[in-house]
Amino acid sequence: MTGNGDETVGSRIATYRKLAGYTQREFADHAHLSLGAIRKVEQGERLPTYGFLNTAARTLAVSVEELTGQPYRGRERADARVHAPIAAIRGIARAYDLPPEWRPVPRSVDAIARDVDQATNYRAAARYTALGEMLPALLEELTACVHHLDGKARRRAARLLASCYYMAYCLASRLGYVDLASILEERLQWASSLADDPLSIGLSQWTRANGFQVAKDYDTGLRLLELSYDQLQDAVGTDPSGAAVTLLGSIRLRQVTQASRARDEEATAHHLEEAQRLAARVPDGVDRVHYHLTFGPVNTAVHDIAAQIELKHPDIAAERARELHLPASMPRTRRGHHLIDAARAFIAVGDRDAALASLQQARTVAPQQTRYHPMAREAVRVLAGQHRKAGEEVRALAAWIGSATPETT
Repeated sequence: MTGNGDETVGSRIATYRKLAGYTQREFADHAHLSLGAIRKVEQGERLPTYGFLNTAARTLAVSVEELTGQPYRGRERADARVHAPIAAIRGIARAYDLPPEWRPVPRSVDAIARDVDQATNYRAAARYTALGEMLPALLEELTACVHHLDGKARRRAARLLASCYYMAYCLASRLGYVDLASILEERLQWASSLADDPLSIGLSQWTRANGFQVAKDYDTGLRLLELSYDQLQDAVGTDPSGAAVTLLGSIRLRQVTQASRARDEEATAHHLEEAQRLAARVPDGVDRVHYHLTFGPVNTAVHDIAAQIELKHPDIAAERARELHLPASMPRTRRGHHLIDAARAFIAVGDRDAALASLQQARTVAPQQTRYHPMAREAVRVLAGQHRKAGEEVRALAAWIGSATPETT
């Protein structure tokens, strides 16, 4: 079933539910989900929340990616190009600890660092094809550096390698290669441990927590994040600034996400308040990016909106989304993600025009992120299914994203 663009999330849930021998009511009882929500999701009338998807997947003993249909391979050459580097990245991650003499002699660390900066720009702009084309060579060279060098030069190479493993993790996750993402998460832990840099270790722990989030093990994920926060604060002191604030704040925002998906309103509010406290320390109130993570007042507001959707307060999320204006300085990957979340909120409150406008903006801001995002694809389907005849704008968006509308299936 994976990768079939003609199936909806709801139809996949229905198929796996039947294979498991559940009626809709039995599935609702076992998963502790609303029967009405299950019916509407299966019929394509409602967008599932991330919490709904995680719960459904866990109950049906499948992965979330099997329910969303990822990876979306597509039928165009551009789709083939974006997926092409995955095999090479997988091979490099597999061979990370083989003898150094088996590897080519790398360029200087300075030369490699310049390319890492370019790859970082591609990741922030959600330019998956360009990023993927750079990553295999960078991972190979930096792994060789870690094996060939020592002292300060080795630690610098390890920090750069950790950065590249994080970018590879992002690419694998966004494209739906959950098995590879898990391997890259471990390689990120390994590289950051060699870097002797508490902020690099903080990034690796922040990333590791996502694995527990995907597994719907929110309790462990939240405990890991709290431990990571305490360890990082111990390393940087109780009066952090700059990059340390970004890392600490990002940990708080990930706690907001996990607590909201656990449907814990009190914990969500607590972590949000802690994030806002840290955001007040960001100079000039302008979000900063350090170690690939974005933190400040705006990204805190973005996480608040996403949390309200998971807490089933779409009216609050929609109202706040209308009031929030994202600065052009915010990374495209963050703006695109927010616009997709805003569309989810607008669909939930019945504002079809605002939802369509948000998805169109997401396409403009971060086209590859939007094209391969499961919630964006499903949002287009829901918009099309809410009306007997989908409008031309919806049909055009569906054709571009590779999601068939009811009139084309």
